[in-house]
Amino acid sequence: MIHSFTFKNFCSFAEKATISFVDIRKGVETKSNMFCDSPSGTRLSKVTTVIGPNASGKTSALKALSFLGWFVRNSFVGIEGDQEIPVDTFAFSSNKDDNSEFELVFEHEKNIYKYILHLCREHIINEELYQKEKTQHFNYLFKRSWNPETKKTDIAQRINLRTEVVREILRKNVSLVSTSVAIKNKVLTEISNFWSSIFTNVNRSGKQWNTTALGDKGLLEASKSYDNDKKLFARAVNFLRNADIGLSGIFIERGEMKNTETGEIMDYWFPYGEHEVDGEKHKLEFFYESSGTKNLFVLLHYLLPVVQSGGIAIIDELEVDLHPHLLPLIVELFANPQTNPKNSQLLFTSHSVEILNYLEKEQVVLVEKNENCKSELYRLDEIKGVRRDDNIYAKYMAGAYGAVPNI
Repeated sequence: MIHSFTFKNFCSFAEKATISFVDIRKGVETKSNMFCDSPSGTRLSKVTTVIGPNASGKTSALKALSFLGWFVRNSFVGIEGDQEIPVDTFAFSSNKDDNSEFELVFEHEKNIYKYILHLCREHIINEELYQKEKTQHFNYLFKRSWNPETKKTDIAQRINLRTEVVREILRKNVSLVSTSVAIKNKVLTEISNFWSSIFTNVNRSGKQWNTTALGDKGLLEASKSYDNDKKLFARAVNFLRNADIGLSGIFIERGEMKNTETGEIMDYWFPYGEHEVDGEKHKLEFFYESSGTKNLFVLLHYLLPVVQSGGIAIIDELEVDLHPHLLPLIVELFANPQTNPKNSQLLFTSHSVEILNYLEKEQVVLVEKNENCKSELYRLDEIKGVRRDDNIYAKYMAGAYGAVPNI
C-alpha cells in the first residue's frame, strides 16, 4: 500500500508536491470503510481523487507516480545503452539542468519502505531505499550516488549485493531495483514485486487509453480475460447487474474472425448481453449495448484483478462515458472490505465532481495552476476551517476551496 508520494520538477510541477493516503487524525475513531489499518497499524485511505480544472496538472500528478513505477521496475530493459532517461522536467524552468526528485513511502509484506530517487536526463543522482525499523527510524538498505569526479556510481548497501557484479551490470541511467532481474537479489526482487502491483492508464504522453478509445478491441480483449478467469467474470457480471443498467446476465461465446491485416483466421471471444422482456430472455451482441455499459464491462477487467491482488490502480478520468451514479459504485468496490479484502487502493482524476459527495476531506486532492504556470496541489483537510460536516461538493462548486474552472 502507498503511504505517501512526493515529487518535484516534473511536468507542470516545479515545486515539491505530495499526495498522501495517510489519515492524520489523532484519537478519532471512524467506522468508514474508506479507510483501513495497514498491517503496520497505519491508517490509510483506500480511495483518493484528484480534482481541478482542465490544464491544472491533474494528469501530471498521476504521470509522476506512473513514471516512477515504470522507471523503478522496467528501466533496466526499457532504456538502452546511454539513452536519455525519459523524464519530463518543468517546461518553463530557466535552468533546464535542474534535477527531478521523487520519494515514495510504501508498505509491502508488513514492512514500511522509503524509496528516494533524484535524477537528470543523463544519469541517476541518488537512489536510496530505506526500511522502517521497530524504533520507527528508517535504516538504509542501499544508497547509490553519482560521483561527479569519477563519473561513476558509488554504492553502500546492506542487502548482500555482490558489488563487483552490480558495477558491471548497473548503468548510470537505470534503477538498481530494476537490475534485480539480472543480479537476482532477494530483497530487490521482493521490492520489484511491489512495483508490479501498480496498474495505470497513464504514460508519458498522458492518458494512454480510456475504454471508449479501446473500442471493439477492448470488448474482445476483456471477453478473452473473462473467459480465462471464470471467477473474475462472475464478479464482473454481478457488478454490472447491481449497477442496474438493464442486464439480466452476460455470457461469452468463442468464435472465429479473419484478421483484416494478415488474413489469418483467429479465435475471438464475443460477449452478449441478456435482457429479460415480458418474461422472455433476449440475446444482444454487446457491441450494440450502450457506451456506458460497454465501457464499464471493459474497465472492470482492469480494476477487478487489481482488487484481487491487493494492488494500486491509477486511473485518469475514471468517469469517461459512465453515468455519474456509477462512480460511487466503483469507489464502493474499493471501499467495501467484502469486495476488497486485501485493501487495494484507487487513485483517480475526475471531472465528475459529484463524487465529492461520497468522499471525506482526507481523500480529496485539489490541483490548480498559479500565474507562473506552475501546478500546485493540496489535500482538502490542509485547508483551515474545513469541517467534517461541510457539504464538500457545494462548497467546492461555490469556489470556497479553489481549484475550480474559470467560467
